[in-house]
Amino acid sequence: MKIDYVYLNQYRNFADAHINLAKNSLVIGSNDVGKTNMIHALRLLLDKSLSDAEIEPTTHDFHCAQEGTQADYFLIRVAFSEVTQDAVLSQLKGLVSAAGKFFLEFRATRANHSYEIAAGYDLAAMEVIPSRYYLKYLHLKYIHSQRDLARYIRSEKRHLLRLAQESRDQVQVDADTIQLQALAGLLESVNDGVRNLHYVAEATKDLNDELKALSHHHAGYNVSLDTGSIGIEQFIEQLELGASTNGSRVMLGGDGRNNQILLALWKAKSVLEHDQDSEVVIYCVEEPEAHLHPHQQRKLASYLISALPGQTIVTTHSPQIAASYRPDSVVRLLRNNGATRAASQGCSDCIDSAWTGLGYRISILPAEAFFASAVMLVEGPSEMLFYAALARAHGYDLDHSNVSMLSVDGVAFEVYKRVLNALEIPWAVRTDNDISDVLLGSRGAQVVWRNLAGMNRALSLAGMPPQQHRPQPYDHVATLADGTWQAVSAAVAPHGIFLSQIDLENDIAAELPALLNGFKGHALPQAISYLQGKKAIRMQEFIDHCGTRLSALPNGHLLRPLIHCMTAAAQV
Repeated sequence: MKIDYVYLNQYRNFADAHINLAKNSLVIGSNDVGKTNMIHALRLLLDKSLSDAEIEPTTHDFHCAQEGTQADYFLIRVAFSEVTQDAVLSQLKGLVSAAGKFFLEFRATRANHSYEIAAGYDLAAMEVIPSRYYLKYLHLKYIHSQRDLARYIRSEKRHLLRLAQESRDQVQVDADTIQLQALAGLLESVNDGVRNLHYVAEATKDLNDELKALSHHHAGYNVSLDTGSIGIEQFIEQLELGASTNGSRVMLGGDGRNNQILLALWKAKSVLEHDQDSEVVIYCVEEPEAHLHPHQQRKLASYLISALPGQTIVTTHSPQIAASYRPDSVVRLLRNNGATRAASQGCSDCIDSAWTGLGYRISILPAEAFFASAVMLVEGPSEMLFYAALARAHGYDLDHSNVSMLSVDGVAFEVYKRVLNALEIPWAVRTDNDISDVLLGSRGAQVVWRNLAGMNRALSLAGMPPQQHRPQPYDHVATLADGTWQAVSAAVAPHGIFLSQIDLENDIAAELPALLNGFKGHALPQAISYLQGKKAIRMQEFIDHCGTRLSALPNGHLLRPLIHCMTAAAQV
């Protein structure tokens, strides 16, 4: 059994959002976009740790539109499929379809803050049910992002001990009883020894004298300082987690290590509690990456995906976590006209198919782009270096504006375009105006023509028809002279596609001749050739050479893709 989708209508910052979920779903999005609100919507229906009082709607649960009007109701719908567990089917008799479909709804009214829960096998045949009785066999286990690590570890430790105790067979119970009796004797010996320490005995004598002086009720009553004057059962309950290395006892680690300990405890306890044959559990963890360095974040993501026995929903701000998920398992939440929704309606095959060509897993650089408000795509590392420096020179703080810059390592822009479109992330492209030779005609009568590869790449990205091949000799000078470059550039620019007149090095020479002329002692033509050699290394040399003088014309071609991305990010 699994959740297929959650539908949120007029709930908190969701006006009308359909969000598909996968077996292992990763929810991403900017701060305050509503990741926690989406999880809380699921918890209202599925988290048995929330009391009836805690799920009662409050005023802030009803969506408030941009113009200030607040909704009079909200609806949360959770759609399930593959309902096959006998215990669940018996609990939900008559509410599950023959195909294993099942729906739950939480309906609330603002006028009197009332709510009702409905269930059914079809949206046209929903029945109001008296309580969340289904939680006995269908529920959600949740770890909050703002977790108190020490408190959670203490709590999860006690639950784990209790579950392990309940899972013992009779032979183990009898053996433990004998062992506990022996330990009880040892504990009493420890208490006696502590009480007999001279400074302990003196301290307790002073305390008892003061108590007797305060009131006659304390006559004959003695307090003592010892290991707690507790029985062996309470002693076991107060066990604390410790750590050791090379046989020597050490303190537990910092918050990162404790976060891992917490998740390991939570997982161990959850698996012991989870009867997979008769119970359905959805596991939800918010921001598991807290306090962990990148390698451990990736390891943790793989652990959560593979180790938990049910459907999982994880929220994150970490590209390292995102890199471990299939593209069709990613839910990107974004704001649109003051309300939150999911790009491509959540987990979607279109995201997975868009990623075809970049491998089975998301690499770390594209994963970073999943969190961006806009992405600038360039051909290689020299463009990355130049545009990062140009952004700094013009005061464009890319990180502050949540703009990512990615190198496609060639000209595979189409793949990135499909992925970014599927995730509804604005993008811009800067590409060279490549012109190459192509042989046309039949064998023995072939003629060399000129392929306007760069222009056709730009036109293809914009969804426009290509330019025809041109006869020899047709070069970059000709594209400018006959107006072809100007026409194509003007046509694709509104789509965020920016075409060099030749390439980056020649564009720098055209717009920044004073900076490039004389670079490394070269005149302008030789300086262009020098930059085109070892591209990334020599581009860094050029940036260092420019220093604070690096600046492009406000209405020039070099700045246009940066301006496009900054503008798009500001509108998100």
